[in-house]
Parts: sequence; structure tokens; C-alpha cells
Amino acid sequence: MTEATVDIKIIDDTSRRDCDAACGTDWSSPEAINLASRQIRSRFGEEMQLEYVDLSRTIPDHAIARWQQTIRERSLSVPLLLINGQLRVAGQFDTRQIIDAIEAEIEMGA
Repeated sequence: MTEATVDIKIIDDTSRRDCDAACGTDWSSPEAINLASRQIRSRFGEEMQLEYVDLSRTIPDHAIARWQQTIRERSLSVPLLLINGQLRVAGQFDTRQIIDAIEAEIEMGA
């Protein structure tokens, strides 16, 4: 367990699909987010919060508009995994990869 708080965010855009078939975890599903949140909290503690943002269903604020622009400019695949505001994965990922990224973030911050 850790005392560090890590900001975990999944940015998705369900209006576009980078994969023709059902690829990877469907992060737009509340069940997938809830399961991942439980696994993250079980491993790292209750202070860990996983947030899901769907760009096609969110009123853009400054941060969201910036990520929309970054996705377009860099031709990034969605979803994006952000840890403490830093892009860690662009494209399909699963809960294990989120946990690995959190572990790496905690180690780098130690």
C-alpha cells in the first residue's frame, strides 16, 4: 500500500473507433470502470481515484480542449491513460497496464 495520491484518468472518444472489432476493454462501460477502480483501490488504497472522460459526451473545458487538440495533432489512438496528467498509454490497454503504470509512477515519485 502507499500513501501517495495518484491521479488516474482515462480519456476516450466514443464517437470514433480506432479498432474495427471489439478490441480491448470497453472503458465506456460503467462496469469496466467500477471493476478497475476496485482493483486499483484494493492494490493501492482508497485514496486512488480513477476518472473516465468521454470527449464526445463532455462539455469541453480548457484541459479537455487541450487533449482534443493533442489527439488530433499527434494522431493519437484513444483511449488515453493519463497518470498525474502525463500521457502513459495511447490506444488499447487493460487494468493490469493501469496498475503497472501506477506502480512506475509511485516508484519514480519515491
